[in-house]
Amino acid sequence: MLDKLIVIIPGITLLLFVLNIFYRGNNVQSCLIFILSLLPLMDMKITPEAFGGFKTFDAICFYSFIFLFKDFITINLKSRNNIYFFLFILLGIIILLGGLSSEFPGKTWLSLIKALPIFIFARFFMTECYKDTSFFLKAIKALKVGYVAAIIFLLIQRIVGLKFTFYPGLSPNTFDPIFNLTRYPGIFYDAQAHGQFLAMGSFLFLYIEKGASRRNVILNYTFFVLCIVGINMAGSRAAFGGLALGLMVVFFMAAKNYRIYGLVFMVLGYLAFSLISIHTGVFDRAKNLSDDLTFRQNIWKEAFDISKQHPYLGIGDNNYQSFVIRHNQDQYLEIEDGQLVYFDQPENGYLKIMVELGFIGFGLFVLLLLIPLIKGLLLFIENVYDKRVTFFMASLISFLVAFNTVYSIFDNRLLIMVASMVVLIVAYPINTDTHELVEN
Repeated sequence: MLDKLIVIIPGITLLLFVLNIFYRGNNVQSCLIFILSLLPLMDMKITPEAFGGFKTFDAICFYSFIFLFKDFITINLKSRNNIYFFLFILLGIIILLGGLSSEFPGKTWLSLIKALPIFIFARFFMTECYKDTSFFLKAIKALKVGYVAAIIFLLIQRIVGLKFTFYPGLSPNTFDPIFNLTRYPGIFYDAQAHGQFLAMGSFLFLYIEKGASRRNVILNYTFFVLCIVGINMAGSRAAFGGLALGLMVVFFMAAKNYRIYGLVFMVLGYLAFSLISIHTGVFDRAKNLSDDLTFRQNIWKEAFDISKQHPYLGIGDNNYQSFVIRHNQDQYLEIEDGQLVYFDQPENGYLKIMVELGFIGFGLFVLLLLIPLIKGLLLFIENVYDKRVTFFMASLISFLVAFNTVYSIFDNRLLIMVASMVVLIVAYPINTDTHELVEN
């Protein structure tokens, strides 16, 4: 259905962006709100792979960088958050040097250029949160709008089938022949990425403004439950594990009312997806967990061996598949009609980064994620942040868990979510009320 519109949708998205600029003004906030509220459309291709495979998100970010350059270069030298800027610069240098020194230098400059949009987005997002404290809540509302659209898309897909998709062809993991299960990818090409996306977004619906109406509370928790249902429909065990760990963090750190509501809605969520389908994916697929783990461990070991052979700068960004075709030809899957598909990632996001960027690049990537978590935790303990910051920390933690099984940030929508959680933690408003949160 929608796959026939694959060429038209990116054009419509960019046209909507032009209209957004025309009616809401050519400013940072209008660009950011557009990206967040239309999140499901941010990974649509506007150029073929031969011309870089750039996406709608890339075009919007480069536009913002060029026409809002003055806002971008404004640097507060006294800010303690400049560390993120320097870490990204160092990561860019590693990408450049690693690519130039690899066996496959052809993608070096393209990889560097394609790394810039997320940095542009994150920088604009963080500076805007500091300049306008009201923008923090606007951004969360916009993200919720994007997630509501993604959930509605999934529900329609559940009714009409997988022909309702953005992609002419879906990932081979969409159908599990062992258990005869269909895994729903929603707005994504890959069901595992879909599960990670829903796990991260579910925590947004636990963040509710103080004094919100009962209707608003019910709507938020309803979409929280629907996210859990969606994770099960995606059949993503890693995403479900990330969600579980994130909820444990919330239960221990957040206020008492969130623990109660969380437990109640987890039970409701489980009952909901059990009633929708007895055989949906997450728990059924757990029966072959041992065999699956053995398969993955073999790939992980080979990937780590490659890392040890190229410890400092790696094999070059986005070169994993090219490398295994030349040096590790046993890393492949056999799909329909006997076709062989070589791995473009070692079934582990961290190992892919370690192999392609070396230990230095891997360390920089981890720091970009861990520093915000540590900062958020320390400021939470000091009561500088209120307890609702836990939801953004839990969202990021859920990604860190699920990322262990699949490299998913090749998709801009997940990359935007990761960057957004980092920004929302770092730029979280200072707590003006030292008392317990008002009970909803």
